[in-house]
Order: sequence, then C-alpha cells, then structure tokens
Amino acid sequence: MVWTIECSTCSERSSASDIVDLLNNHTEASGWFRCDRGHQAYIQKSFDLQEPGHRWEPFLRGAVRLAPPSDTYQPFVFLVSNKRDGAVTDVWFSYYKDLRESGGRLKLGYGPGGPPVLGTTEVLKLVQRLVTLGLVPAEAVHALVVSSVNPRHTRFE
Repeated sequence: MVWTIECSTCSERSSASDIVDLLNNHTEASGWFRCDRGHQAYIQKSFDLQEPGHRWEPFLRGAVRLAPPSDTYQPFVFLVSNKRDGAVTDVWFSYYKDLRESGGRLKLGYGPGGPPVLGTTEVLKLVQRLVTLGLVPAEAVHALVVSSVNPRHTRFE
C-alpha cells in the first residue's frame, strides 16, 4: 500500500512504499510526518462508514511507535486530526508485522480479530508521549492518577 504524504506548507507530495518506509523515512524524531523538505505533512484518508452516506475522513499527522525497532510486532498509533492543519484530537491504534527477511510478508492491521495488544508499560509510554507532544495536559494525567489513588478527589473527565 502506497502512502501519499502531503505538505502543509509547500503543497509538495511525496510517497512511502509501505508502512515501514512511512514510519522509518517520513517522520521526525517525535513522530510527526514531514515532507521531503522537512515541513509538517499529513496523510488524508477516507472511509465509507456503515451508516449510509456517512464517511470518516481523518488526517494522519504522525505516528507514535510503541515497541523497540528490533521487535517483529510493531504496535503504534496514528495521531489524527479532523482538518489538515487542525489539532490532533484522536489516536488510531494499529500495528505492523514485518517477516519479509525470513521469507514472510509485511502485514499492516488492527489485530487478529481486533485492535493491537499493548502491554501496560506500552500504554504508559503512550500516555507519556502524548504529554510530551503537548496533546494531553500533564495536569489531566496527574488529576486522573490522584483521583484513582484517593477517591475523594474529583475524577478527571
């Protein structure tokens, strides 16, 4: 599957041949997608929903990897906005498994029968990355932790 990457600044288009190429060669260190000139970029997708006449048209703005690069199983989340230059408001869980070196194939998916499986440590790393990227306020995470430890505190919503 070819991924078309569009620049938010210079309107340049580039492409990645597969998910491994996309994540290895078209993201910066923090995980944001970049065009070949180094500007912030996005990938526009479009999906028909089950409800007649409804579509989901997300803009993928970056990806956060959740496993060491040496692991065969690579869970990650796409950082998603509703506009090409809008705020990231969602994370889309996915994974890939690359067995091409051992005669297998590259599989991109959403899990066998469901979403990717994440260890609890990976969930915590994801929350930490979302805070670091400024997508989730640290105060909200703190309030959530405090409310779970001390039920008399107001729960975060």
